[in-house]
Amino acid sequence: MKRILIISNGHGEDLVGAQLIRKLPEGLTIDVFPLVGTGKYYDGLPVGTIGPSKNFPSGGFSARNLFTLPSDIKAGYINHLNEQWHVLKDARGKYDLVIAIGDLIPLAATATIKTPFIFIGVNKSKYYHSFGYYYTAWEKWMLKKAEAVFTRDPLTAQDLQNSKIKALYFGNPLMDCIGYAAEPAPVKEDKLVIGFLPGTREEDIFYNIQDFYLVSRELKKLDRHFEFLIATGAGTLDDFTKTGFADVLEQADVIVGLSGTGNEQAAGRGKPVVAFPGRGSQYTRRFALAQKQLLGEALCLTERKPEKVAEAVWSILNDHIRYEYMSHTGKERMGEPGAIEKIAKYIMEKQR
Repeated sequence: MKRILIISNGHGEDLVGAQLIRKLPEGLTIDVFPLVGTGKYYDGLPVGTIGPSKNFPSGGFSARNLFTLPSDIKAGYINHLNEQWHVLKDARGKYDLVIAIGDLIPLAATATIKTPFIFIGVNKSKYYHSFGYYYTAWEKWMLKKAEAVFTRDPLTAQDLQNSKIKALYFGNPLMDCIGYAAEPAPVKEDKLVIGFLPGTREEDIFYNIQDFYLVSRELKKLDRHFEFLIATGAGTLDDFTKTGFADVLEQADVIVGLSGTGNEQAAGRGKPVVAFPGRGSQYTRRFALAQKQLLGEALCLTERKPEKVAEAVWSILNDHIRYEYMSHTGKERMGEPGAIEKIAKYIMEKQR
C-alpha cells in the first residue's frame, strides 16, 4: 500500500485525520479531501489536497439548520457539490486505500470512488436516539463493505457487530485531539474557574461571547472569586482570560459550552458541561438535545437566560455528589484516548 486518500467532513473530523497522518509511517503518499471548509488542520503536513475547498455561510451546518441552506446555495453550494462529485469520480483507481472520517457524507463518498476503505465514525453513536445521529439500516448496509469500522464507544461497536459489520473499538479518536496545556493547572486557592467554549463557527462566536459575558455577570453576583477562561480565537472580554483550548479544559472546574466537539472533549476529560441553545447555526436546540442524549448526565442543558445558566453552574459546583457523577458519566460516554495510534498500527498491519 502506497497511496492513501483521507476524506473528512468537519472540524473534529479534520483534527482526527491530521492526527492519524502524524501516526502513519513515512514513505506513504497521502492526499486529503476536506469536504467541509478549507481543511486548515492539514496545513503543514506532508500531504496533497484534492477537491475544491471553500467556507460557506453556514460553516458546514446547513444539514443541521436548514434555515442557513439558502445562504449556502446563494454562495455557490450546489456548484461546489458538483465539483466535489467530479473530483471523487476522477479519484477512482488512483488510491490503494480510502480512510473516511465522519458520518454519512464521507461514507457515501467512498461508494463513488469504489476503492477499499476503512471508516472512522467519530460522529454517530448508539447513545443517540434522534434520527440522523445514529447509524440507520442503510448506513449499516454501506458499512458492511468496509475493511474495518472504528467506533467512538463500545456500545456502538457492539450494535454494528450485531449487524455483521467489522466494527472495532480502540478508544475515542476525539480524545486524542485535545492537545496539551501550555502549563499545568495552577493552584487555585479560593478561585473557581469557569471555562467558556464558543464553538468553531466564526459567525456564531460573536453572539456566543455576548451571551457568555452576560452569564459571567450573573456568576459574579453569586461569588466574586470566579475566574473566567475562554478559548483562543474567541475575542476579548472584560474579566476573561484568553487561552488555548487544552488550557481551558485543564484548568476549568466547569465548562459553559456552545461547541460540538469541544463540549464532548470537555466531558471526556471529566469536566461537567453546561449548555443552552445558541443564536447561531451550530449549537441549535435540536443539536443541543441530541448532544444531551450522547453525553447523558455529563451535560446540563438550560434555557438561554444568563441567570438560569449561572444558577446551573452554581448548583453543580455546590453539589459534590452531582459533580462527581457528571465527571464519571462524561468519561464513560466519551471513552479513553489512544485510539488513533492503534488505528494507524492496524492500517499498516492489515494493508501490507
